[in-house]
Amino acid sequence: MRKVVFIFGAVVFAIGLYFLSPIALGIVVALLAGLVLLAVWVKGGGQKAEGSIPETLEGPAFRTYEAAFPDSPLKLLHFISQANEINVSSSLIMGDEEVISVTAQATKYAAERLADEIEKTGRKLTYIYLDHAHLDHSQGATILKQRFPDAKCVGAPRVVALQHLRMAADDEMARKRYGDNAAVPSLPFEALDTDKIMLEGREIQLWHDQYGDVGIGEEDEPHTVIYIPDLKALLPTDICYFGAHMMLGGTTANGRAKWKEQIRSYMDMDLNVVIPGHVVRTWSDKLTPKATLEYSLGYIEDYEAALASSKTSDEVIEKMLKTYPEQEHTSALYMGTLINFGETHRLLFNPRIEKVASCLPKGFVKWADKKLFQSKKAAANPA
Repeated sequence: MRKVVFIFGAVVFAIGLYFLSPIALGIVVALLAGLVLLAVWVKGGGQKAEGSIPETLEGPAFRTYEAAFPDSPLKLLHFISQANEINVSSSLIMGDEEVISVTAQATKYAAERLADEIEKTGRKLTYIYLDHAHLDHSQGATILKQRFPDAKCVGAPRVVALQHLRMAADDEMARKRYGDNAAVPSLPFEALDTDKIMLEGREIQLWHDQYGDVGIGEEDEPHTVIYIPDLKALLPTDICYFGAHMMLGGTTANGRAKWKEQIRSYMDMDLNVVIPGHVVRTWSDKLTPKATLEYSLGYIEDYEAALASSKTSDEVIEKMLKTYPEQEHTSALYMGTLINFGETHRLLFNPRIEKVASCLPKGFVKWADKKLFQSKKAAANPA
């Protein structure tokens, strides 16, 4: 109905303007045509979604970790997606008969390969556990549920509430980013209000409300860290990375201080396994608890130093690329830094939009960036 009213109003306006001044009508039509052409040109400058499908599957075989105690049946298989699938970790916690998948991957193709690995175990998938509400860890659940319809998609209540709020925006982003490779539509996870899961009589601990990657969320956006005593294994979600640039966008000095404090507390634990949220698969043979925790803590400290000594986002990015020249997952560095500097229009990674913005008054671009960011943040967080 609104569309009909709008079209009728536009026609009436055009007729009235024509009788008032045909020249004025011509100018208005020319301006509108110019704006439409500009919008079409700008839209065509985005990233190509096909780039999310890897041509080859590089890296060593996925590692399987055995229990630290001989009477325990538990094992853990560490699945890692490829660089253009943003190196997402999924952990398969296995008993003799059942398996739990921690995170579900970002894309259709990555989730299908994860499902293949689950099938190879010969075990029943009982839970798909979401440790934080970001699409690169939740979208693949729709594929896993197709393959394993009896599995339950679960997460902590606060994590699930955010995932429900963001589903529509996540699907839109996934389609833009991954095209036909997008694992859509999102499935709503169920709230599981507990601090432990039992797998064949063995305890898996859930540590809620940890500090980590927030992106466009609040500084205390919830993360669940999973600890498996039988394996002496810690799954710290996106609190830890390895061989990859970390997502530090939206963080504050206070949030990063708590984040670093958590990592130091993990360093005091007796751990055989630490699985980071993102790790370059070709680095997985170098993955140890000490290396992972030291890498993550050091990266945060280096990023803070770059922030403190830079006036622009490009300076921060340049310094971090120089400090970490071999690391992948550079999109996290770019996106996080652009968020921290409030350059919302650049988050679209469309050079044509940046070219248009460079021709506009800086004050207007800054105002538009702020309004756009406020809108996106309001949509991604509870009122």
